Amino acid sequence: MTTGSSLPGEHRPDGDDEALTWGDERDASHVAARDVAAPTSGADDGPQVIGSGALVAHGVLGGAFLLSAVGWLVSAGRFAYVFPDAGTTLLWRLGVGLAVLAPVLWFTATVVLVPARRTRRRLLVLVVGVLLVAPWPAVVGGLA
Repeated sequence: MTTGSSLPGEHRPDGDDEALTWGDERDASHVAARDVAAPTSGADDGPQVIGSGALVAHGVLGGAFLLSAVGWLVSAGRFAYVFPDAGTTLLWRLGVGLAVLAPVLWFTATVVLVPARRTRRRLLVLVVGVLLVAPWPAVVGGLA
């Protein structure tokens, strides 16, 4: 009794086995699979992760930058100069406003521009930034 269907494992001569082939390189629809073991071309597909110690250091330095911004804000209130012409007064106030924003801008720019895989470089830039944008009028005035 032959019905035209075949049992599993039975070879059918009518060409149904071709449905299980994926073609070869000459086939127009052939797509070569990517080698999983091969290293990528340097592009990072996943998120960049830093260690817990570096994360704590980022938090401490971020707090130092926040304290610097508050220090500049307090110092700005103490040094409210008014100059004879409006242009000079405007430039003075602009400079004080930039001094207040400088710590926040430095921290943000460093985190955005220095990749997370360069953790030592990022931490070094943050430490240099803490020293450069520190509210030196408040620090020196507090020590005097």
